[in-house]
Amino acid sequence: MNWLATLNESQLKAVIHPGGPLFVVAGAGTGKTKTLTSRIAYLIMNGVEAKRILAVTFTNKAAREMKQRVIEMTGPHAMSVWLYTFHAFGLQILRNHIAELPYGYRPNFTVIDEDDGKKIIQDQIKELGLDTKEYSIRLLKNLISLYKSNRMDGFERTDEEKIYQKYQDYLKENQLLDFDDLLLYTLELLEEIPSVRERYQSHFEHVLVDEFQDTDAIQYKILKILGTKHKNVFVVGDPDQSIYAFRGANYENAKLFEKDFGAEKIILEQNYRSTNQILKAANQLIQYNFDRPSAKNLESDLGVGEPPIYHHAESDYRETFFVVNEIHKLTQRGYQYDDIAVLYRNNALSRLFEDSFIKSSIPYIIYGGLSFYERKEIKDAIAYIRVILDQSQDFYLKRIVNVPKRSIGLVSLQKLEQQARELGVSMFDAIDYVKVTPQAKGGLLEFKKLILEMSRDFSDMVELSQITPYLMEKTGYLEMLKAEGSEISDDRINNLRELQSVFTRGDIYYEGSFVEKLTEQLDQIALYTDQDQDVEEFNHVKLSTYHQVKGLEFKVVFMVVMEENIFPSDRVLMQPAELEEERRIAYVGITRAKEKLYMSYADKRMVYGSMRYSYPSRFIQESRVKLDQPKTIYEGDYVSHLLKQGDKVEHNVFGIGVVIRVDDDIATIAFAMPHGIKRILESHPAIRKIMK
Repeated sequence: MNWLATLNESQLKAVIHPGGPLFVVAGAGTGKTKTLTSRIAYLIMNGVEAKRILAVTFTNKAAREMKQRVIEMTGPHAMSVWLYTFHAFGLQILRNHIAELPYGYRPNFTVIDEDDGKKIIQDQIKELGLDTKEYSIRLLKNLISLYKSNRMDGFERTDEEKIYQKYQDYLKENQLLDFDDLLLYTLELLEEIPSVRERYQSHFEHVLVDEFQDTDAIQYKILKILGTKHKNVFVVGDPDQSIYAFRGANYENAKLFEKDFGAEKIILEQNYRSTNQILKAANQLIQYNFDRPSAKNLESDLGVGEPPIYHHAESDYRETFFVVNEIHKLTQRGYQYDDIAVLYRNNALSRLFEDSFIKSSIPYIIYGGLSFYERKEIKDAIAYIRVILDQSQDFYLKRIVNVPKRSIGLVSLQKLEQQARELGVSMFDAIDYVKVTPQAKGGLLEFKKLILEMSRDFSDMVELSQITPYLMEKTGYLEMLKAEGSEISDDRINNLRELQSVFTRGDIYYEGSFVEKLTEQLDQIALYTDQDQDVEEFNHVKLSTYHQVKGLEFKVVFMVVMEENIFPSDRVLMQPAELEEERRIAYVGITRAKEKLYMSYADKRMVYGSMRYSYPSRFIQESRVKLDQPKTIYEGDYVSHLLKQGDKVEHNVFGIGVVIRVDDDIATIAFAMPHGIKRILESHPAIRKIMK
């Protein structure tokens, strides 16, 4: 067991714990997975049968990696450890015992995915004789999931309850289980069937839990039942990194575990990731949370390191210039793009940074998500605009003819396309002639009327800023997203509101009539999406929300748009528990950084098409270790401008030019004849800086 020698004092104390309940409070970067896998290996090497050990985690990837590590430490007999995700563990139990529940299930039941569930709900609405157009299937599926997992007392409408009942009956009749059932039926077996409960309470001698801070109420109840006899429950987690309340994670589980089991506690504070100036900022920030079941103070042996850099920009664009310039400076010092992450609170905030990275030839990927212009709702909005401008655009018509739903199915669409080919006209013009079901025909005619009305209204518009609110209201798209009522639909609404900023800026950037400005804007968006995004899978800056990168680490982290009412959001300021979760999200952001940490904010920012004046996030002040640290770093024009005297640039129309000077936001650029000297906004999308 020479691997024991690689553990620090706190890790070793946890690994060789003599037994009984133990809460290992593992701070960020303190080696929690190493501690957990070493504990499993230690138990096996000290005579505990591998099959008597249950370890649960949250992802299949983590479960596979942990099992592999244990096998490498102890040999192949560790294969029989029960190392699963919570849902996979439930599946194992149900395969053996589901027939003991009074629902008629057999052991060969089938597990359905999210899309299967939505299709079944849609079918049950029809079976009940209800109108599918009156319901959001996504919202109903979400409501059913919340209801089943006890996060909702009941349904507001009797129809919803009928649909739920029909859905559950259908699952039972067809031997189907959804993901919620995997946990709920497992809990029901353990609570209601004494023989099953006693079998597994006796079978498992040790229960271990990874990422304990992410467990929900149902998962905790399962763990409590399994560990109630032997009390050998070993949980590893960090309440300070509990950031998934919106998925049902119960922050109170840490306190419940200590109360229900009388658990001992070991705190891992030795960090192996970050330098101490970064850790001091994290420690300083999280102290402002009052509700901390296990306070700790992270330290590392990686040296003092550089203090975090707090950057105060004049505007949102100046903030992106700062990030771009710092990235160029970092790469000149030997950092790779892969070493760098730019983190923000919500997806809609990625757009400005994407635009600036494209203009500056910085390769990037949206980690765990789509580029702003590749998101479904943005592509839908652009498709609507293109069809309004030109009804012969069949490709875009097919995308949005049934969005929101107008009872136009795939078969009707194929018939329309065929009819258009036969007549030699556009699909839009073929709508009057195609023979489809009365319901589909009504939907097509409704769509045609809508597009013609919107086309007339567009002809009266003057400003591009009028487009997005009109489009979302007139098409019913906003109403559709609001009806879904989920976290995802909120994000999608925010993305569409951010599209408003794109068009509002277009009024500044482009000249000519409304249609000419709009055409230029659409061309620029097409260029961004089709040509500029680098698709190679290596050496990119990561653009991401904080939730997507929990568990990852980067040499350099930029925490951007650190402004009150954005991070923390204005929705949580009057709710202490939610404000504390926002602070934990910021803590997770800081602790992703290994060597360099930047926090930036801007005085003014265009948010959803309107200019707002901002204040720095309270998290900036709370993370400051010394009051004398500079609020802003400036290095002349280097920080405050994207362009400087002598830079070579390329313009979409004027070709190659040289920057003569930059005054405020205006760059004076000398182009070859016949264009000559031009004064252009340095953030103008038509300009791209040529890197040396």
